Amino acid sequence: MSFLMETRGLCRYFGGVKAIHDLNLEVREGLIQSVIGPNGAGKTTLFNVVSGILPPTSGQVFFKGAAIGGTAPHRIASMGVTRTFQNLQLFSDMTVQENVMVGMHLKSRGGFFTSALKLPLVWKEERRIREISAEILDFTGLGKYASLIAGSLPFGRQRVLEIARALGSEPQLLMLDEPAAGLNNRETSDLSELIGRIREKGITILLVEHDMDLVMEISEHVMVLDQGQKIAEGNPELVRNDEKVLKAYLGEE
Repeated sequence: MSFLMETRGLCRYFGGVKAIHDLNLEVREGLIQSVIGPNGAGKTTLFNVVSGILPPTSGQVFFKGAAIGGTAPHRIASMGVTRTFQNLQLFSDMTVQENVMVGMHLKSRGGFFTSALKLPLVWKEERRIREISAEILDFTGLGKYASLIAGSLPFGRQRVLEIARALGSEPQLLMLDEPAAGLNNRETSDLSELIGRIREKGITILLVEHDMDLVMEISEHVMVLDQGQKIAEGNPELVRNDEKVLKAYLGEE
């Protein structure tokens, strides 16, 4: 079976700390898959390596069969792999729509000279980007906030805006790093519905999340990390009842 993204023998060490060790991960196209584990398990480090923020110490990351480990983040994003962050990374002084437009620059067809000379292509491209960014905001429920400054939005809507910005780069794989962190029950429910609609658009989702109710509700496959290594994987119900998983979260009885 071919996978949209996979890691083979992936390791990322920080001195003597094995944040990720000999990890084999397969992400199936078109599904919502989750990576869970206790604090310090290596989940965000995994995202950082896959997205190019950190190079692997050894092993490799593959996207659509091509090796991408150690590739620059902007190149990985242009290939179709985008992510959100555990801590919000918005342009707080820009408008909501401008934040989404920034996320679309990787798909812009206008180069430096056409932009500098204000050629007709630039105006056409600008109009296209504004139209598509408006569609993305409507899709994510942020359309009525388009002209507001991003930093003025409530925290929950800022979380959604970061997802909207990621969608602007037309990803094939969207990696969400704890998108429910800090959300109330209603916001988490809305997030669950949004993730489902993103998946319906044909975008594969890889989710890191501590909210187990959300994970079990929307995931079709779950992998569990502990101390940088995979200790279990499978469907949510199988993982929920795995003794090694219970031990990792709850400790020895």
